[in-house]
Amino acid sequence: MKKIIVSSLMATLFLLACKHEFLNSAINPTPVIVQGGTTGGGTTVSDTVCFQNDVLPLYVSYCASAGCHNANTRADGVQTTDYTTIMKGIKPRDAANSKYYKEITKGEMPPRGYPALSTAQISLIKKWIDQGALNTNCVNSCDTTKFTYSTSVQTILSNNCNGCHGVAPGSGNVYLGTLAATQSYINANKQLFLDAINHAPSLPAAQRMPIGNPMDACKIKQMTKWINAGMPQ
Repeated sequence: MKKIIVSSLMATLFLLACKHEFLNSAINPTPVIVQGGTTGGGTTVSDTVCFQNDVLPLYVSYCASAGCHNANTRADGVQTTDYTTIMKGIKPRDAANSKYYKEITKGEMPPRGYPALSTAQISLIKKWIDQGALNTNCVNSCDTTKFTYSTSVQTILSNNCNGCHGVAPGSGNVYLGTLAATQSYINANKQLFLDAINHAPSLPAAQRMPIGNPMDACKIKQMTKWINAGMPQ
């Protein structure tokens, strides 16, 4: 009888310890299409935060860089490369108790010495969680007529690139943290940069940026138009 009681107690403790692993097992990953979005300069604007457009790039750039929480290394058993993996640390409508949000707000992630998310970026993640943490994907949230550094490119770089390249010298010695630095790098490596953001098959996977999936076509077009126009401020 004593062995049975001890075994039952250990089984209960094991289930309690592992409970967080199943926190979001019922989350529906089906994309929710939203007209417009909170960022991107589109003509149709919605208050709904777009996961695919705005939140996912932050987790990929700032958390899933080489050696961290990507599909290859999965540091500490954590991966933040898509909706399903990110939701393992998110409690919908409860940002304060969402692990992958708390780690950011406590300053523990990204680690010290790596580019940190801005206050606006952290607020955007919180808003997405508190809205229900849906797999939202916005249409008409990007305007290709806006392609200067100040109107679109700075935000694109900040959200998609600067988790790796936002602090000098930058991953692979590529620093894109300022307008001048970005202009200098692209002037010397224009075709390589364009091939990288277009995920050209001729490039090794490690040189295609962002790592994983490319930016959406509209953002790539904004970047390309900006470069071809001489990279105006």
